[in-house]
Amino acid sequence: MSDITATTIPAARAGLPWGQWWSQLRAIVRLELRKGFRRSFGLLLLALAPLFIVVLRMIVPGGVRDTADVAGATQFFAGFYQAFVLRIVIFLACVSIFGNLIRRETLDRSLHYYFLSPVRRELLVVAKYVTGLIVSFALFGLTTALSFVLTYLPHDSAAVSHFISQEHGLGHLASYLLVTFLACVGYGAVFLFFGFFFKSPAMPALVVFGWEGIHFLLPPLLKEISVIHYLQSLCPVKVSEGPIAILSDAPAPWVSVVGLTALAVVLVAISAWKIRRMEISYDEA
Repeated sequence: MSDITATTIPAARAGLPWGQWWSQLRAIVRLELRKGFRRSFGLLLLALAPLFIVVLRMIVPGGVRDTADVAGATQFFAGFYQAFVLRIVIFLACVSIFGNLIRRETLDRSLHYYFLSPVRRELLVVAKYVTGLIVSFALFGLTTALSFVLTYLPHDSAAVSHFISQEHGLGHLASYLLVTFLACVGYGAVFLFFGFFFKSPAMPALVVFGWEGIHFLLPPLLKEISVIHYLQSLCPVKVSEGPIAILSDAPAPWVSVVGLTALAVVLVAISAWKIRRMEISYDEA
């Protein structure tokens, strides 16, 4: 905790101590990043799962039938990303990372060290959330980019070059990276929030997973209270949800970005309010 306490020495200034808060935020993030990446072995295996599937497609006979069919590869990646990477891999990663940000400290019996430090509890929540975003996007942003590249690797180089230069291939990759980041932002805030109200993230994770899973069956009004509704609207290639899906208008891209950001701000603010009233009882951990 020396990194944190060392930043609280400067004398108080008139008004809000933004400089001091910023220094404390950076100190906590540095400390949490060291712990976060040490605990990320299980997350690393999860991040490798999409790469394994894409590589398997490359080497299995019949996986890539026509090397000139770049449009088919584009459709494959769109379905693979939305059905597996986004709905399962990133979702589970956010449950693991953000759902345990506070709970893990309680189980390790180390949360009281933060509470005894001269650091605002609200700042602690923000720092932990930022740390979760860095860890999750570093792992799964890289997974998204590598999966995208490997999807096109077995295809004809001239066709791929034409796709990248003339058909906005790089724009597709940028869109997928944006969706990955916003998924970490949205799901991360949701599970950070639930972490203050449930002893285990498993139960709320199952409920949210089920809700997101039946998104295609929900009426338009209910679709708007699911994270996946806004993430899918930002994906560059639309994927059919099946013949029984209830159709609805996709939100505008700016609505999705602003909406997910606003959701994160609100849920992190409620979490910060909750930690102000939190009392440590390790016996109940």
